[in-house]
Amino acid sequence: MAFAIQQDQQGSVRILALSGRLDTETSADLELALQDLQAAGATHFLIDMADIGYVSSAGLRVLLALAKQLDGGRGSLRLCELNAAVTQVFDVAGFSKLFLIYPTRAAALAGHAEAKPDPGLAKSVAELIGAEESSGPASPESADLARAAAQLLADGKGEGAARKAAEPARAKAPSPQPKPSASPAPTPKAAPADGAPGVLGKLKNLFGGKR
Repeated sequence: MAFAIQQDQQGSVRILALSGRLDTETSADLELALQDLQAAGATHFLIDMADIGYVSSAGLRVLLALAKQLDGGRGSLRLCELNAAVTQVFDVAGFSKLFLIYPTRAAALAGHAEAKPDPGLAKSVAELIGAEESSGPASPESADLARAAAQLLADGKGEGAARKAAEPARAKAPSPQPKPSASPAPTPKAAPADGAPGVLGKLKNLFGGKR
């Protein structure tokens, strides 16, 4: 099986998954990859050795050199997924006590403070989707996304489409005219006082007036 290095990253931790044999010939490839990462600013490493079937003294020296470079708070190095044969090599060489070794990759990352997502990236994503207001002016891209998100929220249950369909209909339909209210009942006229020319007065005059 040819030696290969697959790189990944979680938070600030660079993950190198090795496969094949870590011996005199291939240890130089690992050393070169580590140097390139350190030159780029990486200081936290997790070496996943799940697919490593053999480790020679040359491979152990590369790992030990990296551990010394990161010692004193300058970084961290963790190993994981060592099989029985590789574990035995580490035990015989006394290296098991020099490294932090974990049974799985998940276990190695679980308690690693540098394996958490970048808070700056999380903040940028939150600002982009409108979860929190940005301190600066909104960019055209974020404004477009905000408008699109608002439209999706408005149309989430078909309410937006219903409103759009109803608006033209309302514009074309004539405004309903208010129904005429019923005419108020005429106020009954007060009975005229004595001597007033009302119906009663006329009758009295017709039949002889007052007695």
